[in-house]
Amino acid sequence: MKILHTADWHIGKTINGQSLLEDQKYVLEQLYEAVKEHKPDVVIISGDLYDLHYPSKDAMVVLEDALSKINLELNTPIIAISGNHDGKERLNYGEKWFAKSGLKIMTDYHDMFKPVEMNDIHIYVMPYFTPADIRQVFGNKDIHTHQEATDYIVKHMEEVMDDSKTNILVGHLFVAGGESSDSERPLSIGTIETVSAQTFKSFDTVMLGHLHHPFAIQSDYIFYSGSLMQYSFSEQNQAKGYRLFEYSESSFEQNFIPLTPKRSFHIVQASYEDVIHENITIQNQEDYFHFKLTNMDHVTDPLMKIRAIYPNTLQISRQDYEVKEDEIQLDVHALSDIEIIKSFYSHVTDEELSGIKEEKVVQLLEKAINKGVDE
Repeated sequence: MKILHTADWHIGKTINGQSLLEDQKYVLEQLYEAVKEHKPDVVIISGDLYDLHYPSKDAMVVLEDALSKINLELNTPIIAISGNHDGKERLNYGEKWFAKSGLKIMTDYHDMFKPVEMNDIHIYVMPYFTPADIRQVFGNKDIHTHQEATDYIVKHMEEVMDDSKTNILVGHLFVAGGESSDSERPLSIGTIETVSAQTFKSFDTVMLGHLHHPFAIQSDYIFYSGSLMQYSFSEQNQAKGYRLFEYSESSFEQNFIPLTPKRSFHIVQASYEDVIHENITIQNQEDYFHFKLTNMDHVTDPLMKIRAIYPNTLQISRQDYEVKEDEIQLDVHALSDIEIIKSFYSHVTDEELSGIKEEKVVQLLEKAINKGVDE
């Protein structure tokens, strides 16, 4: 059995007013060709199909076209879940109708304990949720963190799980140890958003969305597909694509297969004069750029002048000062939020955070966390 795994399409995303719809359609056409070539038994989309809870009409048309071509033209079943960017109501509109053609858009938390059965493979879905969602839907007042909420859901999945089958989990979350980027919306505050990889030890394979790096975590059974394309300058060196899984009896093989973007993201450090006189090495002037520029004295309208040469420049910043680079290495997943703050404070000020200052920080942190829990 073959499964094509993708996630984090973020259809409708804009950056500094620049719509990425044309770029997204370009890559989605390649994904369509990949489904046509590989002929998977099912396509799995692990959340964040849209970039906004209330997507534009144009974004909805692009998503509908992509899903219908894969599902109807290629007669390929699709299992998709909602992510933290998706509006559940918009995403699952027409859910019952779509399901008749094999397009399952799964956003209902009660469906998490009803696996999609495909011969000897059972696929469990875990749409994005907050601790407050699980507390409210299942009436458990003891749930306050993503870890506690996920533990609760997995425990109930295990109660109905058939160990004689290959059990796959499809989710949208941040597994501890994963590598994030600037374009991922934080799920909560500090490190309480993360979930331990050990939580999913009962599953044979875990196919995740949320983190945009396809190699965000090193595991032999937990995988991120990564985002459909680059969505921030922090992702400039990341390959983007999809994963193809092939199952045979009790084992599987998987490969990451890259897609080619219409335009890539680049950070370019150079003098203003070198940029406007094209004394820099640029492979594609139509790519997206963030220029970090020196020698900017007495320059007027630099963005307009640079866009005359590099039309998709999204950002420029001045670098006419020396920046002292300093790093602090912390295993943030092994520390509490207050420990992280105290380490940072000590590193920057060469003083310990203590006394009234520490008490104030603790109060503010607790206030922020409690606000997130109550929402």
